[in-house]
Amino acid sequence: MKKQFTKRGRLIRAVSLFAVLVMIIASMSGCSKKESFDYQFQEPKEGDTVAILHTTMGDITFRFFEKEAPKAVENFVTHAKAGYYDGVQFFDVISDFMIETGDPTNSGLGGESIWGKGFEDETVPYLSPYYGSVCMANLGAYKNPSSNTSLFFIVTSKDTDTSMLENANDYADKAEKVADEKVQMYQKIGGAMWLDEQIGTLYETQYNYTAGIHTVFGQVIDGMDVAEAISQVETYTKEQEDNAKIEDKNETDILENKPVDPVTVTSVEITAYKKGMMTIDYLNMDNSKAKTVSGGENSQDSGN
Repeated sequence: MKKQFTKRGRLIRAVSLFAVLVMIIASMSGCSKKESFDYQFQEPKEGDTVAILHTTMGDITFRFFEKEAPKAVENFVTHAKAGYYDGVQFFDVISDFMIETGDPTNSGLGGESIWGKGFEDETVPYLSPYYGSVCMANLGAYKNPSSNTSLFFIVTSKDTDTSMLENANDYADKAEKVADEKVQMYQKIGGAMWLDEQIGTLYETQYNYTAGIHTVFGQVIDGMDVAEAISQVETYTKEQEDNAKIEDKNETDILENKPVDPVTVTSVEITAYKKGMMTIDYLNMDNSKAKTVSGGENSQDSGN
């Protein structure tokens, strides 16, 4: 009888040990999983939360990356449902770079998070500031890791020359090399490449202080034609801003890059994704014909 109990005990221990090993292996494989470089452009699942930005120039619909940027998504959705973004203007518009909004004061100096204070960046290697990405704006110039509030921008840069990146890649250490898949994505789809942390560091550009600090929390799935149209409206120049401040000493607004004729977010609709809402086929784009690095001299304005 004693031998039977001993054998049974050994069997139970063996089964238990095997189960533990299976759980450990499953856990390790889950932790080491890496999303593919086309993850950002995949169609949302039926029922996933999406936002429809109703503007005076048309609608822009985007999906969320709640798993990767839970705070940024919660912040945006909560604000949107409360009507926080209703009536805000696009106050910073830079052709072939981005369109920025989310500030109730329409100055670029206001706005707050749902927590009443700034919150940290949420970045992952497989989400990048590609064309059509929806990113948090913050005090990037000061490398403040907790300065996200309510401001956000949509990247409209698509004519992206990667030749400098490819040259830098040729001389980079293996650990610093930018993956070929990412380079190809920038060639094919475009984007604000200088805001990518890995690329900004490798490039050692004058703008690398803004790299890697703008959370990508969404991707436009419909209405990029509207976003592009907004990016092409007439905006105030730095000279016009300076002249306005000379004429009126009390003038404090940042006019540079602000549309002359206001473009406004009338409301934001939070809804569930349905088949057919995604009309943009990013993976079959070909924006790789540009001759110069996009963004140019204006790209330093990405901080806020």
